[in-house]
Amino acid sequence: MLGLYTKKLRLTQLIVCGMLIIPAMTESRVWAEITLSAFNGTGFDYTFSGFTQTTGSSFIRIQDTTDSWGGGGINSALDLSTYADGRFTVDMAPGVTNQTDTFTLELIDANSNTGKWTFNVSDLSTSGFTNLVSSTTLANPTSGVNDWQNLDLSNITKWQLLGEYGGTVPFDMFFDNIAVSNTVEAPPAYPGAESDATWRTTAESNIDTYRKGDLSYRVLRCDEPVAGAQVDVQMTEHEFVWGTAVAAWRVNSTTSDNTIYKQKVEEMFNLATLENTLKWPAWEGEWGSNFSQSQAASALSWIEAQGMTARGHVQVWPGYSNLPSTVKAKIDEYNDIGTLTGRKIELENELAQNVIDHINEIATATAGKVDYWDVINEVRANHDLMDILGDEAMVEWFNVAKAADPNAELYLNEYGIIASGGGTNTPSQQEYEGTIQYLIDQNAAIEGIGIQGHFDEGSITGPEQIWTILDRFDDFGLPIHITEFDFNTTDEDLQAQYMTDVMTALFAHPAVEAFIQWGLWEDAHWRSDAALFNSDWTIKPNGQAYLDLVYDAWWTNEQSTSDAIGSGTIRGFKGMHNVTVTHDGVQQRHTGIVISDTATALDLPLADSIDGTLDADVVNLTGSMEVAGKDSLGTLTLQGNFEQLDTGTLNIEMTSGDADLIFAENIALDGDLVIDVIGAAPKIGEVFIVLLSSGSFIGNFDNVICTDLLLNVEYLSNMLRITVLDVLSLPGDLNGDGYVGLDDLDIILTNWNQAIPPANSAADPSDDGFVGLDDLDIVLNNWNTSIPISSYTDIPEPSSLALLVIGTIALQHRRNTTRSIDIREYDCLS
Repeated sequence: MLGLYTKKLRLTQLIVCGMLIIPAMTESRVWAEITLSAFNGTGFDYTFSGFTQTTGSSFIRIQDTTDSWGGGGINSALDLSTYADGRFTVDMAPGVTNQTDTFTLELIDANSNTGKWTFNVSDLSTSGFTNLVSSTTLANPTSGVNDWQNLDLSNITKWQLLGEYGGTVPFDMFFDNIAVSNTVEAPPAYPGAESDATWRTTAESNIDTYRKGDLSYRVLRCDEPVAGAQVDVQMTEHEFVWGTAVAAWRVNSTTSDNTIYKQKVEEMFNLATLENTLKWPAWEGEWGSNFSQSQAASALSWIEAQGMTARGHVQVWPGYSNLPSTVKAKIDEYNDIGTLTGRKIELENELAQNVIDHINEIATATAGKVDYWDVINEVRANHDLMDILGDEAMVEWFNVAKAADPNAELYLNEYGIIASGGGTNTPSQQEYEGTIQYLIDQNAAIEGIGIQGHFDEGSITGPEQIWTILDRFDDFGLPIHITEFDFNTTDEDLQAQYMTDVMTALFAHPAVEAFIQWGLWEDAHWRSDAALFNSDWTIKPNGQAYLDLVYDAWWTNEQSTSDAIGSGTIRGFKGMHNVTVTHDGVQQRHTGIVISDTATALDLPLADSIDGTLDADVVNLTGSMEVAGKDSLGTLTLQGNFEQLDTGTLNIEMTSGDADLIFAENIALDGDLVIDVIGAAPKIGEVFIVLLSSGSFIGNFDNVICTDLLLNVEYLSNMLRITVLDVLSLPGDLNGDGYVGLDDLDIILTNWNQAIPPANSAADPSDDGFVGLDDLDIVLNNWNTSIPISSYTDIPEPSSLALLVIGTIALQHRRNTTRSIDIREYDCLS
């Protein structure tokens, strides 16, 4: 049904009709230019299929207590050609015994062409009449019979009111007036299309509740909180399934269009359904070389290679026209009037085994490649196999499929459930519920509910009506996949608007775990007007609406700043994320961070405080980055990449026999490298590797700065190697006499415990702004050395005076240690 404009009319009196009290309507309304019937003491010329009518003074009651299929009609020659742009306007009220969602008006011309307009009543009150207006004009029926698109409005011979075809529930409705108006206000395109519709607030709240989670973090340096760090959270993959059907042969093709086709699939979706290649006749090779087992295998491998999941469609489509020729031949023989009973039993057994063998074969062949399977498709209209084998065969099919591939999630799939024209209690929905309940009761291995969504302008269902339908199926406690969505119309604005609203309604419902479209490109779509891209690959408004929601409105892109205790919380959409911390010009990105139902707590130690392993990419943007902290030697092992930009500076410290090291998967260099000597100066000829990669190693530093050493810097294929050529200055030689001894120790002790600048600024060789243990270490580590340095001796015993002073200040010599750590366990060196 198209969306309908409804206006509640003021009620002024009660009219008794049998035992049912019906309110009458007297408020003035937009009077139509032509009235088909005001039902003032009159009724239909005829009724059929069990429908009865009861006429009142100003209304008519149409009933069928058994089912909802039937109707009534009036033979009337009408020229409605001047009302081609007019719309039906109907005053009606559902009766209290009515269980039917819709009724249909139809016009029939002299050539037996029939145009139909369907109205939904599922949300209407029984307490009073409502004015309904058709969403389309007389020139645009929503469906029909014969050449209904060319209905001859100038030569109408009769009109009819119909219930639901195939409906099994009671029909009970009151009609006061049915007319056609050229002036009535056009209704919204569907219920809830209004920009201020109340359902939108509910949807926004549900999406925040069901589709988001919290990520809390702490930024740390040496186990201490770091305030003011910028934390960015960027989504990389949805937990929710956004999919499309794909043609296997196109995925396996390298033509220019198919290359673009694959690129769009990979960019826009995280799941792909093979549209036709896994159907039984295609699997048997009956549809040509584009539909074969090898095509399917190659396409599934491509899907896996893109990091996407795959949906299998379909193991058993049990209608005659959807089965392979060998199975059709057996059904034909079974149904032949001349086939004997004994042979029929043989054929039953053969057919049952044929299906089991096929399920085993296809499930085994695709095991590990297919994450979800439509085990059975469209049983409501496709039941030829069940007519022979019985409904219990469906139970066996599910159980065989589960045994063949225990890791695949198994679904029943059906059409006409949400694409119901607004109906929330249709025969199709009732039958599908019954089938699901039967499978559950019989312990079938059904694990999910597949609901197709092939819409056109005659079957649009409003968002709240969709929720009502989904609530019914959510009662089974199984996940719901919207398996085959498209909206076939040439009205691209309406198409985009409905795409936005139906996706919002589905994403807001907690039972829905997947939204899968049945194609994306005009030249590769079973309904070309429904595609997201035109033939020339320009995106259509509905395609842009999809991207705006999935990769913008519902895509985490949040920023936070750590508070005084280094903490913060970000709420994001469930799925995979990159978390990037930026502080003092150094940026580190942690990948694969999951936001889920359970709150995620993340410790983020800063790279320049770690002597160990960090699972992150590190980029030195503008900072002066240390390794393992200042005045400490260590190894930073990145389970990721290291990059320095031209505005960054890397500080590497070394001593005799040891130096800082960065080990990363890939390394890219620019900017400056500053090398500082701590402790004993390296010996001439010592070689140090300070950067090492397991992958690519590109670029070089603009400048390598070292005031103490003359160095040879070599950029090799996977490392930066440094050789000491000469010592330019001697660490610990505070008086500049080329020798480290008591004179230098005296400078330290004379200025002890002073802030810089002290009387002698040379007393602070560690450049930390304070004369203390760090400065004393430098002198003692280079004790009794001189320039030029050809060898170093162990540190000798200092003089008795020095021992006395050292004992007085309780000197403790520090040693640095290194161990392997991860993001939540790291060692911090003083």
